[in-house]
Amino acid sequence: MVGAGLVGLSALMVKVMPASARETIGRSVSMKNLHTGEIYKGIYRVGGYYIPEEFEKINTLMRDHRCGKKRAMDPKLIDIIADIQKKCGCVEPVGILSGYRSAETNAMLRKNTSGVAKNSFHIKGQAADIRLNGVRTKYLCTQAMNLKAGGVGYYPKSNFVHVDTGKVRHWSA
Repeated sequence: MVGAGLVGLSALMVKVMPASARETIGRSVSMKNLHTGEIYKGIYRVGGYYIPEEFEKINTLMRDHRCGKKRAMDPKLIDIIADIQKKCGCVEPVGILSGYRSAETNAMLRKNTSGVAKNSFHIKGQAADIRLNGVRTKYLCTQAMNLKAGGVGYYPKSNFVHVDTGKVRHWSA
């Protein structure tokens, strides 16, 4: 119960703090759903506390665009995306090709596309397929791998990088 109160306090702190102070103590990210055009830009974490209202916006942006279903995304995944954006030195939103995928969508993609895992981290809200405008996919992949924060898949022909919160590993397709 104390943790929930602290999260509420963190959200309140974000609302009353001057913008300049929020930037120095908060973690921010900018993402764009490349299928819907929706953009999220904001502070989603203050210190060690994730802001529930901001995660609701993130979960909506990263929903399965094919059926509209959404799931709570793993906060570690958003940290990975924010770290990649920062490492690449880009203010452009990180393009999200795929965040959460319903089991039905994953099964359909698996049937029609090679390289889709049966028990994909996307189904668990723990993966995203990303690209970053103005950043070469190989460089994006290198930066993701340098984090050593989870799985990284390099898809040069499709021009995206897969990141997830699983064990550290990498592959190329």
